[in-house]
Amino acid sequence: MRVVRKHWFVLLGDVFILIFFVAIPVVVLFALHIIPFESFIHFSGKEIYAGAFFFFAWLLIVWMMGWNMWTDYYLDVLIITDRRIFDIDQQGLFRRESSSFRIDKIQNITVDQKGIIQTLLDFGTIRLETAGEREDFIASYITNPYEIKKFINEMQDKEDERSKLVHFDRPASESVSPASSAVAEKLTRTDGDGL
Repeated sequence: MRVVRKHWFVLLGDVFILIFFVAIPVVVLFALHIIPFESFIHFSGKEIYAGAFFFFAWLLIVWMMGWNMWTDYYLDVLIITDRRIFDIDQQGLFRRESSSFRIDKIQNITVDQKGIIQTLLDFGTIRLETAGEREDFIASYITNPYEIKKFINEMQDKEDERSKLVHFDRPASESVSPASSAVAEKLTRTDGDGL
């Protein structure tokens, strides 16, 4: 069994987005000192309390965004077993889609790496074409896509060997019934006696 997640570079992009949102209050504070907002906005209490309230409320929103990004990254998995492939797609904190298909139904595996970053950091998109009316399965930003393709091919080969062993008939010597072997032995004796 193998559990595959998205590449860490995807999470790094989300971290940069969070850093940008954390920096917004700093930019706003800097702008408050340059532009005289006191003439437009009046607070009945101290300005430091209002600023602290809005700053911590903003940090709470950013923290929730970060938690959502981490949950989406960590719980989006591709689980490959010797018989099936499971795809779990986390969408937000409270929504998840899960699908699976048999490994022997895969007809074609395509790996797509676009650009220098995906090539150097070794991540990309895997497309699995399956038999039947089901749409092709696409997993994006997967770590080591060629290694995953090789692993799936090995699992397919093992499944093919297993199905051949199950569906193989017994060898010809074992499949002959005792009655027919007695008849064959009688015929060979009579042929030998006639010579």
